[in-house]
Amino acid sequence: MKMTGVEVPFETLSKIEPNTVLVVISDDQGKVRVVKVDHPSIVTDEAFLKVTANTSDAEQLQGGCWVRTSTGMVWMDPCPY
Repeated sequence: MKMTGVEVPFETLSKIEPNTVLVVISDDQGKVRVVKVDHPSIVTDEAFLKVTANTSDAEQLQGGCWVRTSTGMVWMDPCPY
């Protein structure tokens, strides 16, 4: 799956609108870029991001996946995909 998007200012992280997918990337030199993913580039009704529960970190035990539906982004736990 290929997703497309546009680079946005880092400050975008301080106020994220509903149903927005942002990707934060740090390159090999530590430069950070924030990309807002275009919704049409995300396949609907299947997981586009799966999260595995981290059993070694008590603060992050939840696993599941993010799915784009016709109405927006939905967290599913457990992930059916």
